[in-house]
Amino acid sequence: MKHATMSALLVLFALTLTMGAQAQTDEGNDAAEQQCFAIEGTSDYYFGEIDQNETVEHTFIFKNNCSETIEVGSARASCGCTAAVLTEKVIPAGGEAKIQVKFTPPRGTRGKVTKTVSVYLKDEQKPHTIIRFSAKIKTDIDIQPQYIQLLGAEVGKAITGKATVKNTSDKPLTVTGLSINVTSYADTAGDGRTIAIPLEGAVVTPSSLELAPGQSGDVSVTLVPQYPGQVNGAIRLVTGTNEGIIQVFGVVREGVGASLRRAAPETGAVQLDSEKSTK
Repeated sequence: MKHATMSALLVLFALTLTMGAQAQTDEGNDAAEQQCFAIEGTSDYYFGEIDQNETVEHTFIFKNNCSETIEVGSARASCGCTAAVLTEKVIPAGGEAKIQVKFTPPRGTRGKVTKTVSVYLKDEQKPHTIIRFSAKIKTDIDIQPQYIQLLGAEVGKAITGKATVKNTSDKPLTVTGLSINVTSYADTAGDGRTIAIPLEGAVVTPSSLELAPGQSGDVSVTLVPQYPGQVNGAIRLVTGTNEGIIQVFGVVREGVGASLRRAAPETGAVQLDSEKSTK
């Protein structure tokens, strides 16, 4: 009886080893099939220096050196500034497919940027290949800091923040088109839902800057928050063919000693009670 039990265990152990080895072989074959479908050359491409409004493109070539047909599911770019166009989705053994990548820098981008395109095979959840490309975006200005944080913002009180713009070119520079767009995100109805409300009356000064090579100038923003919550926005600067963006953000609290008087529920409007606000 003991011999019979031992024999059964040995047979079961042998079957387990055989099945495990077969599974590893199948996985290895699948991995080999995927590895033989690859980019010719590098999957990391550098465009070099480009202008802010310039569109650049590069074509990556995939070669199918597998013994079977490969089917590509999709090519997904990491941002809307990148377009990836696949010429073929079904690639027979020995065939090739091209992915044309086009990149246009987002408005206000400067310095080195890196983007990706993920290539997925059909019915695969993980990317088969990740294409990376980078570029250095030319600019004639440097902005420090690159954002304005409105610290200590209170409802109904003016608050000001500033950033410094420097001419990094070797020619005189005129910074024009200074404009701002700010949005308040607040629960005006008191029901826990945050809505976006354009913040009116934000002012940017000066309206333009004349900067000699290496010279700096300050750009200031002043606004009066109307609601507690968050404010987010951006100042846009134009310098010839280039643009710059200064992010503006902050958390707004109710003023000390101020009270809020809510209008009729159907309007959802909130007004500051000036009679009780701090003077």
